[in-house]
Formats: sequence, structure tokens, C-alpha cells
Amino acid sequence: MLKQKTVMKEKEIAYTKIDRDLDKLGPTICSISALNNVKLERGSYVKIGKDNKQYYIGQIIDGPYYVEDESARFEITFTVDLNAEIRNGIQRAVLDRPEPHTPVYSLNENLIQEFLGAKGSMTIGRLLTQEMVKIQIDSSTLTRHMGIFGTTGTGKSNTIQTMMEEAAKVGIAVLTFDVEGEYVLMNEPTDKLVDLLGKFGYKPEGIKNFSIYTPNPCVSRREDAIKFGVSFKDSDKILFSEVAGLSKIEQLFFFDLIERIKAVAPAFRSVTLEAIIERLKGRLSAQADNPTMPPYIAEAHTSLYSKLMAIHNLNMVDVKANTIKAEDILVSGKVSVIDFSDAGNQLKNIAVANILEKIFSYKMVNINSPKVLIVLEEAHGFVSKDKSQEMLGTINFLLEIARRGRKRGVCLGIVTQQPAFLPSELLELCNIRIMHRLSSTTNIDALQQSTGNVPNSMWKILPSLGLGQSIIASPRYTRSIIGQIRPVASKRIEQQYLFEPIENE
Repeated sequence: MLKQKTVMKEKEIAYTKIDRDLDKLGPTICSISALNNVKLERGSYVKIGKDNKQYYIGQIIDGPYYVEDESARFEITFTVDLNAEIRNGIQRAVLDRPEPHTPVYSLNENLIQEFLGAKGSMTIGRLLTQEMVKIQIDSSTLTRHMGIFGTTGTGKSNTIQTMMEEAAKVGIAVLTFDVEGEYVLMNEPTDKLVDLLGKFGYKPEGIKNFSIYTPNPCVSRREDAIKFGVSFKDSDKILFSEVAGLSKIEQLFFFDLIERIKAVAPAFRSVTLEAIIERLKGRLSAQADNPTMPPYIAEAHTSLYSKLMAIHNLNMVDVKANTIKAEDILVSGKVSVIDFSDAGNQLKNIAVANILEKIFSYKMVNINSPKVLIVLEEAHGFVSKDKSQEMLGTINFLLEIARRGRKRGVCLGIVTQQPAFLPSELLELCNIRIMHRLSSTTNIDALQQSTGNVPNSMWKILPSLGLGQSIIASPRYTRSIIGQIRPVASKRIEQQYLFEPIENE
């Protein structure tokens, strides 16, 4: 129920017009004319009707249009989408329309937030057109999984770091796969945009419980980064084979080698990548002495050997460096960053698959362990639509994390500048969507086909959004909204941010 006492600011700003262009109107659309010296913008929310017991809540979706009036001057008109009808504080479907010359008022920010459902324990920004209205997310909604999309330089990194800060603040463990090494200084307070940050009600503050990890052969910007390796014994062999780029026939030989080593290895001896390579060398030698071997088998073994040696030479698998433990990541309010800034794609993908499998396995057994937000940057580089047939096991694993992990507090954050490249199954799992500027029609179409509750007028705005601006859709929101994400409170490398000053605080 909406509280009547917070309905409006007692200032008329416009009035509804007589219907003229009927072809452009629908059952929930009306036109309004702004009063003199009143500035309105698309995206703003308004109340239509003077009676606090019966009125409409609408959003300006089109305009301004400058139309000549009877006195040869002009009037400024807008199109309003009627979102709801309120009767005695109860929200109803819009089954009627306001009469001509009905007064239009600005809405109180508290009512806007309540109507939109943009309330929760995590504050990520403010409405773009009505800056006094906070945009919040309920932390429980994160288990519906999140997608952050946008081209380079649109504010994705700022949004990611803001979500990391907010999640940690409410006691969620955070694990971020950092492709560029942007988040390695989050334990320090920001020294940029401090005044603007204050206007959002925040002060510079670093993350108190913070750890940086980097793959064994890599160099991090942080000297105290913890080096880690991957144990082949603890790796899911299907995931390992797919991220290693093995073909179907190479996978068959790979699994066969593992089984044969298990059959002859002592019970106390682990199956290592090196052991598989040594056994494969023996097969290659035997094939050289057997010219009757079908060529495709010899070629598959040779190719498999080359790929496994390439992974071995990464100096990442079965090295002396410690492996990452799930219990070290799953600590309430702790932020853990995996610095991949010096890692190649194959090394990165092997590490991601191994760590994800560890976290998921641990959560399946330890149900009461803290919730965790896992942020996967440039997700299309880990699994993409064009490789979906070759990576069915990996895709199914991610789907299992999303579906079964949801009940155990696993929140996936999928980040990409190429949403069209993601497998559709993975894209559809992202129920919370923060969409920064995108110009490619292919990427916009991919999002539009799988995102509900976003009117066509908003999709037209997406290519022109400024830095830090985004369209936000959430299962808890009654309507998608256009917002400005707040600047980060902790330090980020190469921080960029653009925001017009908030006035009249």
C-alpha cells in the first residue's frame, strides 16, 4: 500500500491534454502540457490527479515537443505512460485514463522509490532524472544473479566495484576475477571525487578484509599478492578438458589415459598432468613403430600431446604454489580479487574453472557458509556462444551453479561488453541487469529479447547513455529505471567518472 501522505509535492507542473493524435495513443498513454518555466525530462515520474484517494502514477517517456498553440505561441508537450492507478492507497491496473485538464504534479522521492520497489540494503546510485531518489537493491535478490553490460569506457568497472563494496558491507563474501587488475587497491580509500561521493552520503573507505591472489607464473601490481596454482587431482576433468581446448576425440583419449593411469597407480599416488603426458609419450612412441595405425588416431594423439604440453609449460598446474581454498574465500564481508592482469586466456580459464568448482562443491556441503558474489569479468572469453557445442560441460556447470547454488547463497555476476556472444542459457540467468551504453544493434537485440519490463523508449536511449549511466532492471522493480551509479568509496586504478553535480540537497 502506498502512503498517501507522501504522495506529492504540492506544486502543479502540467496538465493533461485532449486526445488528438489517436494513432499514437494507447490505453495507458496520455499527453501532458508543461506549465511555463517548468522543466521536465524523459524518465521522470509524475502524479496525475489532485485527489489523494484516486490518482495515476506515470512516467514521461517521450518529448518535449514544441507545438504551436491558438495564440501563435507554442506549448511544450510530453507523452506519459500510465504505470498504475492508485485508489485509497491500493495500486491497481490501469483500466481508465485521466480526463483532459487534470493537473499533473511532481512525486515525492520516497513514494517514487516505494512505487518502483527500488529499496533495499544496497545503495548503488540515484535516478538520472530525479536525483534525490536513491536506487537500492535488496541483497536477497542477488541470488537471482546479475549481469553488467556495456562497451569499454561506459562505467562497468565503477559499477562492479560499487556492487563489491555494497555486497561486502551487508556481509556477503565477494570473489572477483579481475581481468585488468583494476581492483587490487580496494583496501585503500579513494582519493578522487570525494566531494561528489559525499553527496551520495558516502565517505572514502577501503575494504577492511581484503585479499589479492595471482596465478603462480604471473606478476601483480601488488607485491603482497598470494601466488596460487591448480592441482590437477582436484580439477573437474571435463571442465579441464574443455577449457584446454581439446576436441571430442582428444577428450576420449585424455579420459582413457586417466583411467589407465588410475588402474596401475598405487592407491596413495595421485594422477598428475605430468603422469598423463609421460604415458602419452609412450603411446606416441608405439605409434611411430606401428605404421598401420589409422592416421586420425596418430594425429589426435599428437595434437593432444601439444595441447597438454602447452598447459604444462604455463607453470600453473601441479606446481609448488598453494592452491586457493574455498573456506578462505567464503568469509562474511571479505573481498577476494584474482588478479589476471598478467595472465593469458588459457591460464585464466583453467584457473577460473578450478576455483568455481571448488567454491560450488564447498557450498553444496556447507550450506550455512556465507553468501558469495562471484564476479566473472569478460565472461564471453570464458564461455561463448560460438563454442557452445565444444563447451557443453562448462555451460552446464555454470547453469548448475546458478540453479542449485541459488538456494545456497551463490550469486553470479556476469560482466561483458559482448552480451550477444554469451550462450543464451547463461544470458537468461541474469535477472538483475545493469546495462550501460551499447551501440551494437546485435548486442542490444540480444538484451532486448531476454530482458522484460523495459519499454521500447528506453532501448532507444541505451546507445546515448553517458559514463556511469545505466538502465537497471530487477525482479523486485515494478519498472526498469535509468540511473546514475555512485562513485566508488575505495580506490580503483584508472578511475573515470562523469556526473553532473546534485543540486538542492
